[in-house]
Amino acid sequence: MPVLFTIILMAIIGGFIGAMTNFIAIRMLFRPYKAIYLFNKRLPFTPGLIPKRRDELAEHIGSVVVSHLLTEDAIRSRLLDTKLQKEVTETFIKMFQEKMTLETTPNELLEILGYQNAEVRSVAWLKNNLENQLNQFFYKHQDTRIDNIIPTMLESELQAKLPHVTERIVIKMSDFITSENGKIQIKQMLQNFFAEHGKMGSMARMFINTDTFSEKIQQEGLRLISQEETKNMLNQLLATEWQNFKSKELQELVPVEKQADLAEQLTTEIIQVIPFGKLFNQPVQKFLHNYESIINEKIIPFTVERSLDFVAKHSSEMVGRLNLAQLVEKQIATFSLPEIEKLVIEISGRELKMITYLGGILGGFIGIVQGILAIWI
Repeated sequence: MPVLFTIILMAIIGGFIGAMTNFIAIRMLFRPYKAIYLFNKRLPFTPGLIPKRRDELAEHIGSVVVSHLLTEDAIRSRLLDTKLQKEVTETFIKMFQEKMTLETTPNELLEILGYQNAEVRSVAWLKNNLENQLNQFFYKHQDTRIDNIIPTMLESELQAKLPHVTERIVIKMSDFITSENGKIQIKQMLQNFFAEHGKMGSMARMFINTDTFSEKIQQEGLRLISQEETKNMLNQLLATEWQNFKSKELQELVPVEKQADLAEQLTTEIIQVIPFGKLFNQPVQKFLHNYESIINEKIIPFTVERSLDFVAKHSSEMVGRLNLAQLVEKQIATFSLPEIEKLVIEISGRELKMITYLGGILGGFIGIVQGILAIWI
């Protein structure tokens, strides 16, 4: 019985010593946080291993992360992963669909971005810039001929439209002559003619029926306008005037002293034509609704694919600029020692406990061996 008691006691003592040794060793990884001095001499093993090697540990972890974990190839491979592209695309589509259920105006969007009074400021900006551009244009081209200002394509188009303009003039003149108003105007002109010629006019009026004569003038005028020679004459007249117009310098059409007023007037007219109120206060969803399927099925997937592809191609440069090793090192340096200890214990607490238990088991086994040897020796 004393023999068994001795062996058990030795096993208990050995197990306790083994467990406590490992427990203290684990604690000494973190504790104490600071060096302890006795008689101005630093005690051994203070501070703990991790507090003492904290900077080296942070630097080494940062280097390991960049060299073996977040490598350029790993980042590039992940960015080009079709599964990731699909997940990102689905996320953006979901976000877009959520936004489409709202009613957000451009004004509200710009206010979110910190751009207040967007409509008023946009009108003022456009007015100022447009007026300045027009003034600069007038100043720069005031000695330039019109045919050197008008784009060649536009000039050709206008030249080709001259016969159509002639046709429109003939049609409008014919419509006027055959209209009741035209008949009244012709009759009034006859009466004015007779009145202006005194007695001769009064005598002629006695022999001429103004209504009949007006109808005759209408018929002859209509016949004259319908003749091909008249059309050719009008067309030639328009062509001549068009050539004369193109040969003029800009300052002949717009005198220098009136250019600023014209620029201001044109700017005002343009500003009035643009529906700023509607543009800034109509929900963007109303405009995007017609393109919702295209955005979901084509634009978002295409944009995500191209964006990830671009980032992947430039991942080497981006990783270099980010300096991930230094970033990881700085982040670890921001952790307090209690936080690092807590983090390590949370991650490997079970394993650390097993190490403590293993020390107890080994200590107990050694105690049993020592007890047996003590009895026999």
